[in-house]
Amino acid sequence: MAFAPSDLETLAVEPLMTREFEARPAAVYSRLRSRYGPVAPVDLYGVPVWMVLGYREVREVLRDETLWKKDPKHWRWLREGRVPSDWPQLPNYMISFQLMQDDEQRKATRAILDAALAPFQDTFAPQSWDLANTVARHADELITFFTDGNDSGVVDLNAHFARPLTLMVINRLFGFPAEQGDDVFMDAWRILDVDPDAAAAVGRLLAATTELAAYKKQHPGDDLASRMLAADSRLSVEQVGLELYAVLVIMSEMTSYTIANSLLEVVAGEAGKSSLMAGPAEELVNRVHIASPPWVNLSSRFPVADTELGGFRLAAGDAVMPSIAAAHHDPMFAASGSYERAVSSRAHLAFGVGPHQCPGRDLADMIVSTAVRTLFDRCDFELDVPVDELPWRSSAYVRGLKSLLVRFQIREWQAPRRPATGAAVPTPAAPAPAPTSDPEPAPSAEAEPAQPERPRSALWRFLASLRRG
Repeated sequence: MAFAPSDLETLAVEPLMTREFEARPAAVYSRLRSRYGPVAPVDLYGVPVWMVLGYREVREVLRDETLWKKDPKHWRWLREGRVPSDWPQLPNYMISFQLMQDDEQRKATRAILDAALAPFQDTFAPQSWDLANTVARHADELITFFTDGNDSGVVDLNAHFARPLTLMVINRLFGFPAEQGDDVFMDAWRILDVDPDAAAAVGRLLAATTELAAYKKQHPGDDLASRMLAADSRLSVEQVGLELYAVLVIMSEMTSYTIANSLLEVVAGEAGKSSLMAGPAEELVNRVHIASPPWVNLSSRFPVADTELGGFRLAAGDAVMPSIAAAHHDPMFAASGSYERAVSSRAHLAFGVGPHQCPGRDLADMIVSTAVRTLFDRCDFELDVPVDELPWRSSAYVRGLKSLLVRFQIREWQAPRRPATGAAVPTPAAPAPAPTSDPEPAPSAEAEPAQPERPRSALWRFLASLRRG
């Protein structure tokens, strides 16, 4: 079947990245849906793309790898030289890693990543228990740090808890040597902030993950980098470095913003103040994945043949951007009962679906639920600013809190510590291997919070400077 030229070539498209989208993206999704239906043409920084708004249509695109490809070589505008050289998203489409691969190449890389992540997501594996205890320990350290001597009683839970906790756990998971961990932490922070030094930070961070892969090839440990190398000896350190870089950036944004958005869900509840968190932390996090997913839109797919979607003609090679946030706001999604099923069964799209579904969703959920549970076990909070004055970072792909200023009160009592995974923790048959970057054994989740030494490192000095500011 031969279609006429793509409707994307003839329709007038409106810019997506407007002040309205940055402030009220849900309103933009609603207006586009009212005007066009489940698929809408939009202008993304000067390049026309199809935005997929319907829940059913998003699932269709994400699940069918036969028609919908991720490799940018299928993008017609890129092949024809029509994408401006200064298009802000172009660098992301020029790197060959698992996120941009299809078919057999994707399967091979994904198998390696799945094998490397498996013991950290298996609740019966000692690596999983060790990492869960590490999350709880670092969460306790950060809580102790921002409460100790804080006469104002005010803290930015994004800057002082959600973001540093995520990066500290990544450092442990990756097995960065202690002397390199702080530099990695700071560069990841610069990238998340779109700091003036962000472009240079990307280069340094990629160099750091590649250097880590080279180091682990000679000095393997019980960490993600070593396990990737062990899964396939043919992998080059450069390819492992690329995959580690992608995991680091995606995981740091996904996890830190989900922690902050989950905290906001509780603190900005009907009472306006958190007492005991209602219900299990895992259910709270699941609700947040639906109502406020950090990854609002996914990188483009490209049909390899002319096709129809949402009542429009799409030409082979058109750019198609699936919107998770818009799909979760699809009235048909709620009316069909899919919303209730998603809350109870994790059938939401926050981690994607299909062949490119996030391989670390169980790990990310463990980190977030442990962080939220630990925080509310130790403190009560109330917002220090009106909820409608909270600053958000809203880009084409990510939406999350820039800061979450709250007033805190330390609990006079603390609830008994529960296992970080939400299940009974069995006794391992053998002790877990000692982590490369943390030579001392991690205390159990029931232990008293560790008191960080000051001055401890560049990380803790930086957090101290934020607190003084």
